[in-house]
Amino acid sequence: MSISRLIAGLIPAAGKGTRLAPFPCPKELFPIGYQDYKIDGSIQRRPKVVSQYLIENIIEAGAKKMLIIVSEGKGDIMKYYGDGSKFNTDIAYLYQEDLNGMPNALNLGANWIGDSTVLFGMPDTIIEPHDLFQSMLAYHYESKADLTLGLFATTDPSKFGMVSMDDYNNILYTIDKPLSSDLTHMWGCAIWDARFTKLLTEFTESRNGNTKENVLGDVFNLAIERKMTVKGYISTSGKYMDIGTSDELDSALKKFHL
Repeated sequence: MSISRLIAGLIPAAGKGTRLAPFPCPKELFPIGYQDYKIDGSIQRRPKVVSQYLIENIIEAGAKKMLIIVSEGKGDIMKYYGDGSKFNTDIAYLYQEDLNGMPNALNLGANWIGDSTVLFGMPDTIIEPHDLFQSMLAYHYESKADLTLGLFATTDPSKFGMVSMDDYNNILYTIDKPLSSDLTHMWGCAIWDARFTKLLTEFTESRNGNTKENVLGDVFNLAIERKMTVKGYISTSGKYMDIGTSDELDSALKKFHL
């Protein structure tokens, strides 16, 4: 497999955020912690929105362009990030009209992605360390993987896509939100290359008209079935925070506001 020279961020931000509704703004713009701004010649502290943690992590890994998938009611995301120039990257937006599952949302960007190496994460999560994607990308290239999943320990498998991995970091299978499981790690972000992008298109096109909502783990399992190289990456200091519920939001606020 050849290594792509182009690195692109892919961020799905079209979801309605029903677990936190009613909400005064897109959940991706909820302030979590602070950042320094230069205003009138002095450095001042200003709020930092949750999706910015992911975007900065992706940019630090070398992404020169980024696609954010939005839907109705998400115009403030475009207003906040603009063309990406203030973050030293190019940001484009794609409108998802029908909210019909994560694989469909990501496949909308297939033509835009082309043969790029894709860095994928969820904009209502914070992953640590801040350079996780950079380290994960180096591993992805070193292992010549088609798909690499960023893995995080969890004691609550019913909330996540759980992952089984062998002693050589090969992913054996994923299972989405099992009621109970002996598995200890969930996937929280991913990196993939052109072979997986093409498989994603094949998967979504083969399921047009299917009333069952497909999850991204279904495509991961298909990649394993097709004998693609699917690896797992565990950072020794890796942490994953999801602000999708009020309890999780409260935990993130306490961590970054104190």
